[in-house]
Amino acid sequence: MFSVVVFTPDVVGERMAGPGIRAYYFARELAKHFPTSLIADFQDFALDDESFTAIQRDTVEARWALLRGTVVVGQPVREILGLPKRGRRLALDLFDPTVLELRELYGEHPSVRQSVHNNREWARLRMALQNGDLLISATQRQRDFYSGVYCSFGRVGADWMRRWIDVPFGIDPVRPSDHGGSPLDPSRPWIVWGGGTWAWLDPATAVESVLRLNEKGIDCRLLFLGGSRPNGAVGEATRNRALGKLILRAGDVVVRNSEWVPYAERGRWLQNARAAIMLHKQSLEAEFSIRTRLFDALWCSLPVVATEGGFAADLVRREGCGITVAPSDVNAVENALERLLTDNVFHATCVSNIDRIRARFDWTTVIRPLVEAISAWQ
Repeated sequence: MFSVVVFTPDVVGERMAGPGIRAYYFARELAKHFPTSLIADFQDFALDDESFTAIQRDTVEARWALLRGTVVVGQPVREILGLPKRGRRLALDLFDPTVLELRELYGEHPSVRQSVHNNREWARLRMALQNGDLLISATQRQRDFYSGVYCSFGRVGADWMRRWIDVPFGIDPVRPSDHGGSPLDPSRPWIVWGGGTWAWLDPATAVESVLRLNEKGIDCRLLFLGGSRPNGAVGEATRNRALGKLILRAGDVVVRNSEWVPYAERGRWLQNARAAIMLHKQSLEAEFSIRTRLFDALWCSLPVVATEGGFAADLVRREGCGITVAPSDVNAVENALERLLTDNVFHATCVSNIDRIRARFDWTTVIRPLVEAISAWQ
């Protein structure tokens, strides 16, 4: 029987980060069209959806599901790349440019252990580009990057572009609701950093900018929404260790949640904020990332301050959803936040622009190319 298996090594459940969220919505949307299973590290899984079969990762049931699946969808991890190809199609999701993240994390002089990890990820990418029946990028810019990598292997086939589709991140079509009120103090405006604080990002500039605004009499607070990542191993590997000391120096101007906010509750934190902020350092990773936390800001109609470079900043600038700034430019970030905090007309225009484009990124809409590609294999 024709069946689809979505696989993620990430956590799916009460608390989820980008890869887990993406796999969950892939499974939910594909299940509308095909018998679908989702294999994941399920933790406190109570999401309201029974349209797909949930299977715990690293179990006999999961292994059998992968072997029986007609189509397997997921990031190019060992569980997928090691499957026999006979009678099976692999749709490999390359939305997360891991090899570029490692480049920023390990720097120019990696240790032996880090070099092994880096080489292993490049080998997986090479296998994915060569063996995937369908390759999924989040943006055209990502596809261009992977095309260059593929050409560097000396393999340029006529079918190359026919194997690609673009599936950006998506937005929950159900608008956020205020279940029990916002945890944020409504007497002052809040700026929200919505995701993790990985080493290739620039939370320090956000902290410094908010401190300056308060020093000049513009009352505001900065919230780091996510604490320890649901997948602890990933969180430990990418933690920005200098941030804790900086937050201590900032006092009550900056708040950092100790835990990752439950997925179902993120709307309570976001909907009463004034703006969202997403800053990164200048790097190749920034140019080819999609910045998944952008989409929660769009979901809640939050104007965004974003560092130039990459999909998120391009969208914010092109559609008028906020303000883009140069990398690590504290003055520019300070001025951008001040405008969003004090210029109500400009803020309302940004909100209106976000509302205009939101439906474009509905999960049902963005996953349609994947549904069509799998349908063609039936």
